[in-house]
Amino acid sequence: MRSFTSPFPFKRTALLAVLLSGFIAPAQFARAETPAYNLGEPVIALVPVIKQHEKALKLDAKQQEEFAQWLKTAPAKRKAAEDRLANTRLQLRDALMNGMGDTPERQAMIEDIGKQEAALVAMRAGCVDKMHALLGAEKFKEAVALYKASLHQGHGAAK
Repeated sequence: MRSFTSPFPFKRTALLAVLLSGFIAPAQFARAETPAYNLGEPVIALVPVIKQHEKALKLDAKQQEEFAQWLKTAPAKRKAAEDRLANTRLQLRDALMNGMGDTPERQAMIEDIGKQEAALVAMRAGCVDKMHALLGAEKFKEAVALYKASLHQGHGAAK
């Protein structure tokens, strides 16, 4: 039996460590560059923060009434849109698991998911516009500061 002698001046363990670092380092850099954002989270969710801090924001009677009216309808509309999107995604998943190839039907489902995602993001953006109009500039800044603080506390996924 012949023994293998490496032509490199490294010992095998040192060579292995160098090779592995070439695979591990890019993965570490990729993680470091990934934004602190989960795709499952909304772009922004101010309403739960405003609701939680309604007294601290010192909403006047008109603002309280308008906010209460918003809470009666807007969250249900958002939830319905999220449910439709989830169902469409589940339908696509099932179709893919059942062997659906690259068909016009699959492409239509993917495009529908994109449209629903865009509508949901627009709905969230419209909600922010509504809260800005309802609160006024100063209280809106306070609400945004409270929202940012909640992100640092790990409550970014609040809905």
